[in-house]
Amino acid sequence: MRLRPFIFPLLLSAAHGVRSSKDTTEDTDYVYADRIEVSCLSRSIDTGDHIQDPTTGALQYSPFATCNETNTPLAFGFNRDHRELNCTIPFLSDEMFHLLEFYVHHDSPLACRIPARPLGGGFDVGRVGVGGSVEGAEWVPLVFSLAGKLEFSHLHIANRMNVILHLSAPGVIDSATAYSTSPLLESTRIIIGDPLTLRFAVRWYASTELPSLRSGKIEDDEGNLLVWVLVIVILVGLVGVGGVMLRKRRGGGGGRGGIIGNGVGVRGVSGASTGGAGYGEGGYGGFKGVTRSGGYGYGGFSGKRKD
Repeated sequence: MRLRPFIFPLLLSAAHGVRSSKDTTEDTDYVYADRIEVSCLSRSIDTGDHIQDPTTGALQYSPFATCNETNTPLAFGFNRDHRELNCTIPFLSDEMFHLLEFYVHHDSPLACRIPARPLGGGFDVGRVGVGGSVEGAEWVPLVFSLAGKLEFSHLHIANRMNVILHLSAPGVIDSATAYSTSPLLESTRIIIGDPLTLRFAVRWYASTELPSLRSGKIEDDEGNLLVWVLVIVILVGLVGVGGVMLRKRRGGGGGRGGIIGNGVGVRGVSGASTGGAGYGEGGYGGFKGVTRSGGYGYGGFSGKRKD
């Protein structure tokens, strides 16, 4: 009984430890729509070589170009897909234009990176070396495979790009890539001083596996096609059955139409029936009843009528 006063503080301490651990986990994992800034390797406009810090030898990174739409460097929302996310560079300087020539000619890639987990407050994305060796940051490489064509006086850029990002765990980025689409069909012509709009289609995947071709919209399209095929087959079958029934109705037996055969003989002159089981009745006054084709009847009366 004397130990009870010590149990309650112990439970409080344990609960505090669990909460602190949870808070730490939440601080190191992304949540939906968290801003993920892109930083890129600094390069020389003369040779395209990467630039290193003269004192530490670490590779230098700088934020992606500022987008006119947000007035901030390019960033993606965590786990947030975009059909089209635009980033307009309002003015291509001489330095930026020559770097684009390197990127398009693939002499030097547009090598960028994003943090695998959220960075601490006030963290400088430009001063951390490759591999996250400084301050324990984890970086995921993001290379933009920019397609285009070099001309003597200008440059063609395939400015529509797909961006694909994979998660290794909820809240943690595993890998990423970006590439131009339809470079032979669609591009924009630029010179020094022009604006350049990059149009990104962004897609996130919950794991490192790509979805199969039978999932998503492709599977839906195949299902819709199957439904239409079944509808057409049913309609064709109904039309065929209707045609057979109409033919039977019109073509079954001779005589003056009817589904069950011919009509009944007319009374008065001579009982007659043609085809089928018609009944005829002989007339009066010396005429003899006549039956045809299996009809049934009886003869008329000859001579005077007897009362």
